[in-house]
Amino acid sequence: MQPMMSTENLLGEFKEAEQPNPRSLNSSIQIELERHASKNINSGLRISMAGAILLVVLASNQNPTIWNWAWLTTAVLASLTVWLWSVKIRRDTKASISQTQTLITTSSLIFAALYGAAAVTFITPDSLEKSVFASLMLIALTYAWPLTYALKAIFRHLFLSLIFAPLFIALFSYQPQINPGFLILVPLAYFIFNRNQLSQRRAFSWATGNMIKADEHSDVVIATSQKITSLIEQTPLGFIEWNQEREIIGWNPAATTIFGYAKDEVLGRTTEFLYDKKKSFLLQQVENDLFLFGKDFTGTAENVTRDGTMIICEWNDTPLFDEAMNVVGAASFVEDVTDRVNLETRIKQQAYFDPLTGLPNRHRLMEELNRVVALAQRSQAYCSLLFIDLDHFKEINDTRGHHYGDLALALFAQRLRKVIRTEEAVARLGGDEFVVLLENLGTEEEPSRLQIAQVAEKIIDAAREPLVIKDEKFRISCSIGIVLFNDGSSDGEAILQQADKALYTIKREGKSNYYFHNQKLPSEMQTQAMLLEQLRDKTNNQSFLPYYQPILDTKTNLICGLQIFLRWKNPDNELIAANEIIALLESGSMIVDISLTLLEQIFNQVDLWRTQDLWREDQQIYYTLSLRELEHPSFTLSIKALLTKYAIKADTLIFTLHTETLPKIHNPLTLQLNSLKALGIQFVVDNVGYQTLPIQKLREFDVSTIRISHKLMAECPYMESSWNLVKGLVELTKSVGLNCIAPCVEEAEIHHLLLDTGCQLLQGNLIAPPSPATAITRMLIERNSLSREESTA
Repeated sequence: MQPMMSTENLLGEFKEAEQPNPRSLNSSIQIELERHASKNINSGLRISMAGAILLVVLASNQNPTIWNWAWLTTAVLASLTVWLWSVKIRRDTKASISQTQTLITTSSLIFAALYGAAAVTFITPDSLEKSVFASLMLIALTYAWPLTYALKAIFRHLFLSLIFAPLFIALFSYQPQINPGFLILVPLAYFIFNRNQLSQRRAFSWATGNMIKADEHSDVVIATSQKITSLIEQTPLGFIEWNQEREIIGWNPAATTIFGYAKDEVLGRTTEFLYDKKKSFLLQQVENDLFLFGKDFTGTAENVTRDGTMIICEWNDTPLFDEAMNVVGAASFVEDVTDRVNLETRIKQQAYFDPLTGLPNRHRLMEELNRVVALAQRSQAYCSLLFIDLDHFKEINDTRGHHYGDLALALFAQRLRKVIRTEEAVARLGGDEFVVLLENLGTEEEPSRLQIAQVAEKIIDAAREPLVIKDEKFRISCSIGIVLFNDGSSDGEAILQQADKALYTIKREGKSNYYFHNQKLPSEMQTQAMLLEQLRDKTNNQSFLPYYQPILDTKTNLICGLQIFLRWKNPDNELIAANEIIALLESGSMIVDISLTLLEQIFNQVDLWRTQDLWREDQQIYYTLSLRELEHPSFTLSIKALLTKYAIKADTLIFTLHTETLPKIHNPLTLQLNSLKALGIQFVVDNVGYQTLPIQKLREFDVSTIRISHKLMAECPYMESSWNLVKGLVELTKSVGLNCIAPCVEEAEIHHLLLDTGCQLLQGNLIAPPSPATAITRMLIERNSLSREESTA
């Protein structure tokens, strides 16, 4: 027995293939045989009646007997009966198969009996020739009977026996003189006739069986086709069938739901109208794969609905073949996956992108970095990672809150994206840290470094541009640590750590710059780095000292104030002037701590002078501020605490601001200034005359005093134009009611000229150089003694 074949039904379920039941098939074949034979009954009856008449005519030449006529009458009656019976069965719509089978079997046996009786009746001993003719006629009638092959085996043998047995007996009995060879022909005819009918039955059975199987297969195909059609009509997936000319020949209701076109609107049209015209080349590529190469296609595409809406669909296209495996068309199942794709995009956006800036996050960056590392290892082309950290960003957060800080980060991210090529990766690690990945820079190191340096400079320049947030300007900068690589010696995490280390190095050296990992510092930078380390180590001790330079009031000839200068005592016990270290100090937040330390020393000294009766209440301390102090959120509170601690009046302290600092003071810093003014502290604008003086800022900050530029004063002895400018400034301040301090008074001539112009406040080495507190104490004692003598006189 053959094994049952496993097949898959239309619903994707596997079941055993149904084999036809042999018994059921044989029954169907038998029924079909009998049905076919029943159609030949009339022809059989006609043949039988013709033979009967022929036998009677043969007998009439010999004076037929009553038995001959009786036989003929019986044959006629039998034929009539069988004919009426067959007519009744054909007319009876409810006639069963068994009735047809009974008719065939009964009629065949009746005529077999009649043929057997004819052998006894028409074979006589009178005439050998007529007996032989009658025998041959009966054999011919038996062969011509059209129902024999439809009889079952037992009835077929019975049919033949009822004919050939009487025929053999009659010949043997009535014609003993007949040749025995002729007698042998009778059983031989029996055998041949039986074999012929068996072969005919088998041939008919084989053909009928194949026909039944074909009908059953056709029924299955029709049923399957109906199921497929029903499934296609009911499936939620759009179904589109094309012919070889790319014309649509099939379109189900789901396709109408997806695209909005009715079936009669699309039949005969090609599918270009379902796609964006700009991307029709993708459709051509898919069609080429389908029709030229017979390849399946599965993928998503942007499609256009009837109302012009753009949707995203998933297409599953398969070619259709004819029997010769030629592509004759294609079938497509389409699903609208717009919502799913949008959801996946949102999930991916949340997983891989920073929600504030829209840039890739750390997770996405590490994936991209590992890819770039592998690329560098394969191609040996240099790639680079730039680790960016924003300088002074913390001050925005501290002074204006996180909302302003978030807006600043978003604005910087936009600038960074514009600076970097679109194919390069830009990411935000978190906080104010960003990363840029540059790839395929070339195989030469120096040109690669040059490209990176150019990109780094563009980023730094972009960061320096003021950030405008709600009509307020904020200034930041950035520092960049850079790693250059062209092999796989370090993985992504190691490269990121190296860039972080390089970033720390440049932040330590002054910020707003870039630095390559493992880069050897120039000697000047090495010196600055060493100096910076020393400054950091000494921040919290008394190595930073205030030096005082008197400001002389020419009207009273008394010291009306002291200008503070910073001095640092280095580890070698050498005094370092402020101009040598101020840039390093202002590069970080240490300047704020140093300023507070100096002010505490100054207030302590003022308190000491008061106890010595050397300090007058109208004398003032002039201290220069940088943006760092103004940007520090707790600076005002610290100053207030110091004033309270030493019982110093706020108007004793005057803060000096440089003219180049004024434009950088935006609204948050203005609030800080207003807080200091609210305490009673006054302000002086320094370096006036060498740079443009922002008059509006003078009014805004309520400045009462200006200090002329040191450089301008230094040029007065040998440049008349500089002196004319100084003289004009003195006249201008007197006319608008401002006080004017003239610094750098080094020569007596300049001193006399200033006195002639009426400049009230003078400062310079001619009067007194910057000195420690002990020297100022002696000077105050001398000045006060001189003042008492003059008042006594």
